[in-house]
Amino acid sequence: MFPTKGRRPSINSQPRSPTDYTSPARLCCPLLFFTLLLERTTTAMPSDLEKAMESLILVFHRYASREGNTNTLSRRELRELMENELSNFLRSQKDPGTVDKIMRDLDTNRDGEVSFEEFVSLVVGLSIACEQCYQLHLKKIGGRK
Repeated sequence: MFPTKGRRPSINSQPRSPTDYTSPARLCCPLLFFTLLLERTTTAMPSDLEKAMESLILVFHRYASREGNTNTLSRRELRELMENELSNFLRSQKDPGTVDKIMRDLDTNRDGEVSFEEFVSLVVGLSIACEQCYQLHLKKIGGRK
């Protein structure tokens, strides 16, 4: 199942050929694994939502792999991620302690690290807030509800 014999591919490992690459999202879910099989037999491209899921996983692990536990974000890794990947949101906040407050809110098990599940809750919360702003904008311009 894995392209590298005897070893599980890491997020940083380079594929040997285009057919060797297996994204993390496609490894963890049977539906996405099925997508991988389709890609090898057809020219089917992943949907926008599948690409978004893969992007969440890859961005999280790009920052999580910088220090310590590669499956969690430290406070510094979370700050770097937010400064680079959520810079517009961070700039709109008036409080310089925003990242620390977010860290306290996300770290539900109080281990000083943010797991992928805890990180996704941040993305979901921000997505809901953005969608609500979008709905207000539509109402303002006379769009649909």
